This record gives sequence, C-alpha cells and structure tokens, in this order.
Amino acid sequence: MKVVKAISAWMDGRLAGRLRTGLPYPRIVSIEPVSNACQLRCPLCPTGAQRHDYERLIMPLETFRTILDKMPFIRVINLYKSGEPFLNPDIFAMVRHAADRGIKVIISTNLSYSKPEDFFAKVVGSGLYRLVVSLDGASRESYEKYRIGGDFELVMANLRKLVEARQEQHGKSPEIVWQFLVNRFNENEIDAARALADRLKVTLDVRPMAMSDDVPDVELAGTIEERKEYWLGVDRKYICDRYLRAVCFPLYQEACPHLFTRVVITADGKVLPCCETWSRNSVMGDLLAESFEEIWNNRKFSDARSQFLDKNFVPTTETVCRRCKNYGARYSLREKLGLLKTVYVAQLAHLGKT
Repeated sequence: MKVVKAISAWMDGRLAGRLRTGLPYPRIVSIEPVSNACQLRCPLCPTGAQRHDYERLIMPLETFRTILDKMPFIRVINLYKSGEPFLNPDIFAMVRHAADRGIKVIISTNLSYSKPEDFFAKVVGSGLYRLVVSLDGASRESYEKYRIGGDFELVMANLRKLVEARQEQHGKSPEIVWQFLVNRFNENEIDAARALADRLKVTLDVRPMAMSDDVPDVELAGTIEERKEYWLGVDRKYICDRYLRAVCFPLYQEACPHLFTRVVITADGKVLPCCETWSRNSVMGDLLAESFEEIWNNRKFSDARSQFLDKNFVPTTETVCRRCKNYGARYSLREKLGLLKTVYVAQLAHLGKT
C-alpha cells in the first residue's frame, strides 16, 4: 500500500509539474480590437457601467499582426471582449488578415450604430466566420431596459441589411447569431423573437443573463442579490442554477479550466488569464515585449495554476487568480490525467491541420 501511495504521489507531482508549465498553447484566444470603449451603458458590464480601470484603447492593425505572428498556433479568435469591435476602423483588415491565415474569427457586437450601406457588404465579404448580435428583446421597451443607449429599430434594420448583404453575395458566411439574454423584462417575448429570427433566417441563441458575480477584479453597484431581484424573471429554465438559491462562493465546486486553455489579449497587447478578468492589475504579461512562451510559462501563470494542482502550494507572486472566488477545488490525479489528455489531443488536432 505504501508503494502504491508513493507511486501515486510521484505521478501526481509529475503531472502537476507538466500542467504548471510547458502546456500546449491555446488554440482559441480572445483579442480585443477595442478595450473599454462602447457607445452603450449596459449596467452589468464593467465597460457599460464605467467601472473598468483599463484605458480606452483602439488596437492598431500592426499590433494585431504582431500578435498573430507571435501566436501562429491560433485557430479561433473571439475578436471582442470589453469594447464594441466595430469602433476599430481597421476591423475588416484584421478579420481578413486572420481569415487568410486559416483562422476562424468571431465578433460579438451590439449593432446599434448608423453605418454607410457598404458597411454591411464589407462585413459579409471580410471572411468573418460568425457574427453575434446582442439583442435582448423583441420590442423597444424590453430591449432598452438593459441595452441603455441602444436603438432597437436601428439594430433590427441593421440586422436585416446584414442578411440582405449575405443573400446578395450568395454566401452562407458569416453565420449570424441573435443573442437574447433573458431577464424579467423580455422573457415574455422569447416566442416572438424565435418567430422573427426564423423570418430573418438567423440563429437565435437564448441564454440566461449573468449578474457579473464571476468578475473577480471589478466591483459593480449593488449586491448580487439586489441584481438578481431586479433582473431575473420567473421561468427557471432561463435562470442560471446558482441564482436559484442564495449565491455563495466559490461559484463552482471544481477547478478552474481557463488557466490551462485560454487567454485574452487586450488592445495594447497585454495578456489577461481569462474572459472574467478586466483590470489592468490582472495582467500576466506583455506580448509586445515578450514571447508568448515566456508569458504562458512565467511565474504568474505557474503560481495561478499551482493553486489548483497542489494542496501544499505556497504562492510566490500576487495574481488575480488568488483573489478569484469562482472555482474552489483542486484537480485530482484522475482529473489531471484527463486535463493533460484534453490539452494534448487539442494540440495534436491543431498540428494535424497545419
């Protein structure tokens, strides 16, 4: 029995070391063409609520090219996060540059702006893989409860123009997704939204609204319970499980998967560990000054991962992951093996396509 335990402990330590540094690089990344700038004031978004401490930045095209040169392993880019992507004048050049490298590009937009007619043809002809349109309601009254500063009729008109532009070019790309976050002001309009999406020939993605309780580095107004009371509807099917009771931390009784598989790149080339982080104080490295390998295996990432790999871990650096209350468990030996298999299978799949 002692021998078995010793072997198990040795394997556990070896796996932890492999998962701490030397991991395969992420194939899916989020890159911000715009950081902390948006024309809407959505109250549960750190940018919209103006609680974001990052600078308002537009990524230069040359920075985008440099990032892709330093991360040639990328296969999918979420070209959005803390700002409205179409505020960047080089957005179409960015999409085309990535698409020409065989990278699938996804953009999420509020689509609430006036654009010249050729804009919609450019969206369709840019090589964009998917366009997600945030449209939380089937009427002006419900939509503008959350998308403060948005114009429902303008968004609908723009959505129709996008569909028409795609038809005129006889293409199926980009896939157009209508994202509908359910709250108490719009839950009675889901059927109307489905019917409208069918007529438009776009995909409707109905999902629960989150209360930003998983954001570790930005403090929004009010308590989570107050936000729940104001925003949540009555249909339990469209409410996150954790909101069906008093919210308690950690939010998830599992280990964090993001530190091992994803990163976010801000408009000035800084690296954040996940999509839930927003603050300049959460930066893990600078991609314009370092290689991705140096950042991915640096002390901050190593320490952050170690808290989910080693019960005896003593941190040597301060990271946002130490303050994060989203995940509260460590990987078991079996789970470490599974995680290692997952990341390496993904990497082998990537290598097979290059």
